[in-house]
Amino acid sequence: MRERLGLNALTNEIPIGTYRNMIDPVLISKTHGVSGKLSIASELERYDTIGKDCVAVCVNDLVAAGAKPLFFYDTISCARPKKDKIEDLEAGARASCEELGITYAGSEIMELPDIFHYDQYDMVGFAVGILDRATVKDNLPIKRSDVIMGIASDGLHNNGYVAAKKKLFLTKTSMEVYYENLESTLGELLMQPTRCYQKVLEAIHQAGIPVSHCIQVAHGGLDAALHKLLPADCGAVIKQPKQNIPSLYMVLHQDGNMSLEQLRGVCNMGVGMLFIVSEKDADRVIDIIDECGERPVPLGLIEKPGTEIRYV
Repeated sequence: MRERLGLNALTNEIPIGTYRNMIDPVLISKTHGVSGKLSIASELERYDTIGKDCVAVCVNDLVAAGAKPLFFYDTISCARPKKDKIEDLEAGARASCEELGITYAGSEIMELPDIFHYDQYDMVGFAVGILDRATVKDNLPIKRSDVIMGIASDGLHNNGYVAAKKKLFLTKTSMEVYYENLESTLGELLMQPTRCYQKVLEAIHQAGIPVSHCIQVAHGGLDAALHKLLPADCGAVIKQPKQNIPSLYMVLHQDGNMSLEQLRGVCNMGVGMLFIVSEKDADRVIDIIDECGERPVPLGLIEKPGTEIRYV
């Protein structure tokens, strides 16, 4: 298929010699798709950021687990592949991999006319990283008043596109309308690439700050991520008043007639990564996030005993 489209051959050799000094090296893999966002990209006929999303959502899962990403590979499925669209998808993935310093192994292209309709595309990524198990500190004790720290997203990242399209009746025309309160069109906001948090998480680790239960907000909304983040015996109080919620989510809340509870169930609410740090380390972590060019979002505090997540 790649030869037929005049695309480069796949890369299948990944050097790992530089990791020989690890005490207990293990490989870890993550896979993720971007189907929801591709439905928006198809409406806008714009595929240049989708490859970046696919890389970031896989790599973020790896770095949340403490792994060093090694390579990324993807599968693109469609009814009938068009070279320009495949090149756009791959160009975004390649650029993101180059920026992160990992190998881009390329795309396997699947022609499936009985499953996909004309001009419909799907992209699923697969990333592998290496982890030194000897350096992983599992089961760090969680204390009352530990801080739930977030790192800001650029828009929806990988959640909520189906709800946005349905609730806001999105079309190419409506997504090209400029909103004064958003200072952008909906299309531009929805197509913002997923941020990759490798640099900032590595900086926090290198600073020797213990981080507990790190998780990307990409497998459901903010509420699902918080429930996965917290140990079974912990609750939390989350402080995210309306004035701190990014405007895009307030458009979904007001114009899409979605309650904040519904939004938390399907959207990241402007937070792309979550982790827990001790109260004494919180200010230093905020400084590191700022220094790395990201935006810190201190979300709330651990409550013990209890298991309830309270939003105030």
